[in-house]
Amino acid sequence: MSALSAGEREHLTGVLSERKEPLRDGIRAGLERMRTEGYEDLLSGTSDAGDRSMANLLTDVTNAEVAHDAAELQDILAAETRLAAGTYGTCIDCGVPIPYARLVAYPTAKRCLHCQQIHETTRAAAGR
Repeated sequence: MSALSAGEREHLTGVLSERKEPLRDGIRAGLERMRTEGYEDLLSGTSDAGDRSMANLLTDVTNAEVAHDAAELQDILAAETRLAAGTYGTCIDCGVPIPYARLVAYPTAKRCLHCQQIHETTRAAAGR
């Protein structure tokens, strides 16, 4: 069970809620840019290799921005699910309460710092 006070939970709930709409707006804007700024539009009728490279870069940046915002929104929705279930603020790996200071810094944290470090080390070693 979480060691957060009612006031701390309320504050963090507000932080999570306030972040959702700007993320949704960013996703909508990015998807609209992807729809309206076609590859040909970015090139403006040129066939220069540098222009093609820039068009690819701009497309990739937009794709990355949308993916980042979507992943953050998904993390917020998962945190809200943990709030509703009463498990928010409790490490999903070891069950220890996550300190309020960590949740203020990273409201979607699902692991305590120790377990997060182990998780990242394990993922890095698996990726080699």
